[in-house]
Amino acid sequence: MTTTPSTITTITTITNPVLTGMYPDPTWMWDADNNRIAMVNSSFELVPGLPIHVSDDLGRWTHLADAIDEAMARRLLIPFVEDSGGVYAPTLRKVGGKYVIVCTIARIDADAARRGGVSDDELEAAARAEGNFAITAERLEGPWSGPYWIDGAEGIDPDVFEDADGSVYWTQTRPAVDPQWEGQTEVWTQRIDPETWTLVDDGEAAGCGKTVIWRGYGVEAVWAEGPHLYRIDDYVYLMTAEGGTSFEHSEMVMRVFAPNGLKAAMGEFERDVQASGTPIPAPRDNERCVLDTHRRLFHANKKNPILTHRQLGLAEQVQCVGHTDLIHHPRLGWWIVSLGVRETKGADPGELLSYLGREPFIAPLTWEHNPADWKLDGGGAPSTPQGDPGWPVVAPGLGRLPKRIAIAQDVPAGQFPPADMVLVEDDRAARIAIGASVSDPVSADEARPVMDVDGTAVEIIRAERGVRYARVTSDDCVIPVPACGTLIVRQNSTHHVTVRVESAADAESSRRVTCTIVRAGQAEEHEYGPLQPGMAGVALLLHRNVLTLFAYDGDVREVAACLAAGEDGCAAGVALDRYDARFLSTEWAGGFVGCMAGVPVEEGNGDIERRCDEC
Repeated sequence: MTTTPSTITTITTITNPVLTGMYPDPTWMWDADNNRIAMVNSSFELVPGLPIHVSDDLGRWTHLADAIDEAMARRLLIPFVEDSGGVYAPTLRKVGGKYVIVCTIARIDADAARRGGVSDDELEAAARAEGNFAITAERLEGPWSGPYWIDGAEGIDPDVFEDADGSVYWTQTRPAVDPQWEGQTEVWTQRIDPETWTLVDDGEAAGCGKTVIWRGYGVEAVWAEGPHLYRIDDYVYLMTAEGGTSFEHSEMVMRVFAPNGLKAAMGEFERDVQASGTPIPAPRDNERCVLDTHRRLFHANKKNPILTHRQLGLAEQVQCVGHTDLIHHPRLGWWIVSLGVRETKGADPGELLSYLGREPFIAPLTWEHNPADWKLDGGGAPSTPQGDPGWPVVAPGLGRLPKRIAIAQDVPAGQFPPADMVLVEDDRAARIAIGASVSDPVSADEARPVMDVDGTAVEIIRAERGVRYARVTSDDCVIPVPACGTLIVRQNSTHHVTVRVESAADAESSRRVTCTIVRAGQAEEHEYGPLQPGMAGVALLLHRNVLTLFAYDGDVREVAACLAAGEDGCAAGVALDRYDARFLSTEWAGGFVGCMAGVPVEEGNGDIERRCDEC
């Protein structure tokens, strides 16, 4: 983010994604008590987990806290999950005056948990909830209480929604009970008591078992998931991601007129169905359903999807967009946050590879009504009922996630927006412009980040306390081996790289380097050296699907630049070897996570300390 001040103008420029590296499945809320936005991301096997970032201007994001510490991770059984298991998509809201995060723990290895001392009662509680839980806090900083396992929950991607009448709804997605095609899911909801975190079963609307409210926008729609409910004026809106979190990913929106509450609207719909004499079949006994081929409680936006990149083709770098959450900023207006994946082009036609995992992208949103009904008999513009906000339009005038966003304050007419950007036209207090390109891009060599793994690694994987990790933030980056002589680059437990640099007896001694490559669980070891005298450092360069191991003395960026240009070295450094990096991509390794760079640590007196025995 950049800010350009003058005596009369301030323009804040934001570049997407707003957080780089593996920060998937974003959810956010306007934290009115603290006049800021709060965003939480899923974290899979990482501990600490559920990172919380805050911002007051959408551009500067500060890591505030993590909702899951090591003690909470143990209660959530994260030490015993499989690769790409653990913390799936969360929802962050405020309910009954408390901050609430609802989420799912997936892929628990029950046998590993029992060996680790987990009781059968603990496993049974998690199993009855299918891993779905809530945690709560008085302050975003914590401490966070819980987990409260949601007995009877089913599926993934839970949402919690407090309506204007005080009713609270638990909503999530599950595989369709009677699917019409492979991959069909259904979104269900049920009222929940936020004091006890038990599903309400009182025989009334949304309180008589689960009520299925959605099965996807169209024929052969798959993986309707990531649901969120919102109260906006007289309507309750339902947003879902569809198509699966891959190249067909998209975001849909539906709504129901519910001026007296969702519960009342649902009850009225069910009474009308009963009066018709033709009931809507329920998926199971003690469940209900409010949609069939001709009748439905929630009606879809006819312009769906409201967000996707699938129409942009494989030449587009940012793919898989969707899984969206909505906020209203009192000064900056309506916005969405969505996950996206920055892909790297491969050598083969149509080959795209992801090393970073899913990241959060933001975009402005406006509300619109059609200007005419376009009926044969004309009649002019339709009237808009009071309390009808219309339908959301994401990144109006651009039709995709922007790469660059400009927010202007007190800018004279004619000076905004920049020529290569589109003005968002609505009634928000700030002026917003969006663009599909980055202004004044720097060269790749200048932009290439150099990771300080030793200074930034804080997460562990599950309960594996021997290594601390940091997120890899670019598919073109330099990762020096830390001072203690060992670097790990990890995609998952069967796809990773370990570089070890032999310690030197003195400044004049030469050293050797060992690089162990693990592909699909099969290890191959490579040895190099002795290094040339004076080569003080060793690093990895990830660039265009190639992993280059090199030694250097001096400016590591300078050496990386010549290696990226295809040279074998320069005066300040030399390549030791090059490897095909594609085994570190999600497409080759499988799963949902991005690459992490790690440094070994050891335990000392209960604390984690960096292992620098050879330093």
